[in-house]
Amino acid sequence: MPVFSLLEAIRSWCMQRVGARFDKAVDMEEGQLTAYALKELEERTAESRLCYATACGGGEFEVRDGHVNFPIRLATRSCACGKWQICGIPCKHALRVIYDQRMNPHDFISPWFKAAAYKLTYAEHIHPMADPSQWPDFGLPSIQPPTIKRPSGRPAKKRKRGENEPKKGKRNTNVKCGKCREFGHNSRTCKSGGTSATGPSTSKSGAAGASTSNGGPNTRKRSKAAA
Repeated sequence: MPVFSLLEAIRSWCMQRVGARFDKAVDMEEGQLTAYALKELEERTAESRLCYATACGGGEFEVRDGHVNFPIRLATRSCACGKWQICGIPCKHALRVIYDQRMNPHDFISPWFKAAAYKLTYAEHIHPMADPSQWPDFGLPSIQPPTIKRPSGRPAKKRKRGENEPKKGKRNTNVKCGKCREFGHNSRTCKSGGTSATGPSTSKSGAAGASTSNGGPNTRKRSKAAA
């Protein structure tokens, strides 16, 4: 999309999203949880049914999840798994303790997931904007794109590859070697050390020529008879 159309699409999307949450924040009651917090609380409550809590005294508990024990302190709102401290919503181990102690889990959720913080976040919304055709004309000059000057040198024919991008092979894999009859290289770059197809015939002809030039046993007998 063009830059102006892209920005206009982003503005429209944000306006709809923030506007829906602005109307929702107005109707929220004091202390009400957000939709995300309620969903997480329901899922972790279902998971907490498989855990077993043991009171240790002094507000400390030990929760067994499978074969692992997790120490929990309600006063500091901490669990050994670390989820409660990170997200602000009690984990399944802490919920097991909260339900066993007949407490309300909403009291142990961070205030950032409640109506007061939600209303402050979406206290303002994006106002509608008129179409550019309805904007007033101030007589200002229109901004033109900058002039592009051709750089010196020959333009590159191939794009620059990344650091981890593999390089493209220079030679076609359909090339067949004349020595080893394998694909991917030629006879000059062959490393197998095989002989070419015309090797044996050439060697035979060379040996025959050598024997004729040096003189065989018949030529020696003829030379002796002539002498």
